[in-house]
Amino acid sequence: MATVTVSEPLFRWDGKYWGFLAGDDVYDRYGRHVGWLDGNDVYDRGGKFMGELMNRYYVLRNILRPEPIHLAPRPAVPFPTPPSPSPERQARTVLDGWSDALPWPLPPPPPPRV
Repeated sequence: MATVTVSEPLFRWDGKYWGFLAGDDVYDRYGRHVGWLDGNDVYDRGGKFMGELMNRYYVLRNILRPEPIHLAPRPAVPFPTPPSPSPERQARTVLDGWSDALPWPLPPPPPPRV
């Protein structure tokens, strides 16, 4: 029996679809593994703190929060086929002391090798 992984979309604070969460793993819109979730904290694959998961769909950085200690890097966790991109959302009101932690624009994946 195949295991089904439920994914949750991730958006930038300005409403652009960025990627998704599958379990505790973070993927960009192209299905590339970029990091993981540890509680509400999001780390990139190299173990560097990115930000905090907010309202289930956003990753923001509190500019006053000291950066947590880096964690050990993790290998990429492949995701077979990324879900269809979610429609963009309305931009949110800027929050004082917070910045969007998801990089933009995302570089497209390299073209397939022939």
